[in-house]
Amino acid sequence: MSKYVVRDLQALAGSALAVLDSGRGTDEFPLLQGRVLAVQASPANETSEDMAWGIAALPAGYSAPEHTHRAEEFAMILRGSGSITIEDEVIPVKEGSVVVTPPHLRHLTTAGPDGPMVVYWVYGPAGSETRWLEQS
Repeated sequence: MSKYVVRDLQALAGSALAVLDSGRGTDEFPLLQGRVLAVQASPANETSEDMAWGIAALPAGYSAPEHTHRAEEFAMILRGSGSITIEDEVIPVKEGSVVVTPPHLRHLTTAGPDGPMVVYWVYGPAGSETRWLEQS
């Protein structure tokens, strides 16, 4: 087994959806504010130096709280569809979409009404994810 952080994104997506369906968070896939939010790498847990990444699973119709951070963020849609709103621009997304959010801009992610959406997110510099690690 490699000493490096290696994960299967589709397996993570499936696990996150299973936890979302069950309504019971786990240590690896905590339920936070109505969604699964699983930090996979962060300087805070000594799995990276400057970047953070993780998986979020949002139930149908759910919007993550609007927020900003100093990091540039890449969001890749692994399952489902919905939108990512940056400032006041609503960007439709579906499986396979990638959206880059510049630093310091207001943004939020919303799952479409037809089912859950799973997002693989990456950002740097790391730091904002520590709030989720502290809650889980």
